[in-house]
This record gives sequence, C-alpha cells and structure tokens, in this order.
Amino acid sequence: MARRRAWIIGGGSGVGAELAVMLAERDWTVVISGRREDRLAEVARRRAGIFTRQLDVTDRQAVEAAVKGLFEDGGIDLLIYGAAAWHPMDVGDYDFEKFNAVVDTNLLGVVRMVGPVAEAMKRQGGGQIAIIASLAGYLPLPRAAAYGSTKAALIHLTKVMKTELAPHNIQMRLINPGFFKSELTAKNDFPMPFLLETEEAARRIVDGLLESDRFEIAFPRRMALIVALSRLLPNSVFLSIARRMLPKG
Repeated sequence: MARRRAWIIGGGSGVGAELAVMLAERDWTVVISGRREDRLAEVARRRAGIFTRQLDVTDRQAVEAAVKGLFEDGGIDLLIYGAAAWHPMDVGDYDFEKFNAVVDTNLLGVVRMVGPVAEAMKRQGGGQIAIIASLAGYLPLPRAAAYGSTKAALIHLTKVMKTELAPHNIQMRLINPGFFKSELTAKNDFPMPFLLETEEAARRIVDGLLESDRFEIAFPRRMALIVALSRLLPNSVFLSIARRMLPKG
C-alpha cells in the first residue's frame, strides 16, 4: 500500500511537531509548515519521512501556491490545521490590532487553507481535514476575548464544513483540547486545570484521528465533561460563574 500523506500547519513546534513525529512513526509521509524554517528543519531531523515547506498562513497567495504544489506532487490524505496565535489581554482590552492578529491566523488562516485544499480534495476523490480549535471556544474565559472568539468560530465553521463537504467524500474532524503545555500556554498566568504534557495531547489527537470516526475529539475527558455540563446551565448562572473568574482588584 502507498504511504498515506499528511500536511500539518503549525508543525514547527509544540503539539504540531509531536503530531508529525507520531504520524511518521506510523508510516505516514508528513509535510510540516510554519513560518520558521529553522524550527521546521529541527523537527524533520527527528524522524525520517518528515518534510518541510515554509508557509505563512496570513499570505493568501503563498497558501494557494503551496496547496497547488503539494497536490501536483501527489496530493494529501489528511490536513491538520494547528497554527494559532494568542496574546494575553487585560480585562476589557478589545484593541483592534491584537484582535486582528489573532483572527488573521486562527480563523482566516483556516479559511485561506481549507478553501483550496477542499477543491483539490474534491478532484482527487476525497480526504480528511482536521481543525484544532479548543474547549475554550465553549467558555467565556476572561482575558481571552480574541482567542476564545476565534475558537468558537472554528467550532461553528468546522460543523458547517462537515455538512457541506461530506457529499464530496471529505471528512471534517474537530479537535477540541483543553490545556496542554505549549508556547501559548506558557504565557498564561492563571491556573490551568488538567494540564497535559504536549506529547500526551498529540497522542490523543493521533489516536482519535486514526482509530475512530467521531467528529469531535475533545480531551481531557473530565474537562470536556465539565464544559458540556456548563453549556446546559441557564445563561444567568453560566455568566455569573464567568464573572467570578475575573481577576480580583
């Protein structure tokens, strides 16, 4: 059988890098993309079968050229979008530039990528697209207005894409992790319940993608359950709990 091919956006560090290594260990050919070629090269040296393609997801022309090149070179079976931006913000800070930077990578980056990838997958007969959102997309976390908004939008967008792309044999997968160690969570100055090691988060994603067909891969289980139960609360109660999470003083 031909080796399956995956393309990981945000594969130069963190969970994206671990996903690349784990998929390569399972005999996948993996292309990793990100802004920094030095980091991509470092990941590629960890395991045979990992190749690099530098890419800035905020550059539409570059994205379209990369998609065209990869599908002309044999196509891909799985796209994992894990690029993310996160800027700590103060309570009540809705600065446009900060929002714009987060939205441009987290949300519009997905739109730039999935549009041409989906068209190419239609021509090749199908494929699989996995979007890494976050359980934070279900919660109004203080000081995460920009980040949480993009993740909430990704949850909605991925559900719409699942419905619209299914007739073309394109399987959408929604990945909603809780907290895991990364460059982004290292910026946090608040408690992070059920914090996972980066490798453990990657393992759960790979297992979910390759060993199940479920649409949403949410973990850790206890946090996912808490989030699910919280969504059943009346808004008055739900938002009252959120207000108690505001920093004191």
